[in-house]
Amino acid sequence: APLAVMMMLTLLLLCWFCFPGRALQYHTGTRSPQWQPRLVWSCLALYVVFLTALELRQELWGLVLVAAGFIVLARRVIVSVDWTLLLVFMAMFIDVHLLTQLPALQGVFNQVGALSHLGLWLTAIGLSQIISNVPSTILLLNYVPASTLLAWAVNIGGFGLLPGSLANLIALRMANDRRIWWRFHFYSLPMLAWAALVGYGLLQLMP
Repeated sequence: APLAVMMMLTLLLLCWFCFPGRALQYHTGTRSPQWQPRLVWSCLALYVVFLTALELRQELWGLVLVAAGFIVLARRVIVSVDWTLLLVFMAMFIDVHLLTQLPALQGVFNQVGALSHLGLWLTAIGLSQIISNVPSTILLLNYVPASTLLAWAVNIGGFGLLPGSLANLIALRMANDRRIWWRFHFYSLPMLAWAALVGYGLLQLMP
C-alpha cells in the first residue's frame, strides 16, 4: 500500500538521522526454553473447552473450567501472567461495548456516518488516541462501512499517545525503563502529525 511504503521510508530516514550507527547487542535468556508437551496439550484442550463454552453461551462456566484446569495442571502459568496488561486489554474492549450503549453518546455516534471524509479521518485518529486503534475500529464500524480511509486512519492512530496502540504498551513495558516513555512520545507525536498529513494526501491522489 502507498501508505506503508511512505511510512517505511520515513522510518528508515528517521533511524538514519536520529540514532547512532552502532551494532545492536542481543541478550538471550540464561536458560533455553524447555519443551513441555503436557502444557501444550493442556492449553489446546482448555482452548477447545472455552471455544465450546462461547458457542453455547456459557462464558462464565468456560472461564471457571479454564481457570480450574490451569490451577490443577500448570499453576505457574497463572502466577506468571501479566495481569495488569490483561486488565488493560479487558477494560479497553469492554469500554467500547459500554460506550455504544450509553444514551448520552448514542446521538453523537449516530452522527459519525454523516461526517465528511476529513471529519471521519480526524475522528478515527483522535478516537484511537483515547481508546486505542483496534477498539476504535470496532466502535466506528458500527456506524460507518469498512473503507480504505478508515483502515488507514486507525492505523495512523497507532502513533501519537501511548494508548494509540496497545502494542505500544506491550513494547514499552518490555523495555523496563521509565525514561523510554518520554522518549517514545518525543518521536511518536511528530510521526502522528506527519503520517496523518501524508496519509490524507495519498487518499486524495487515489482514484
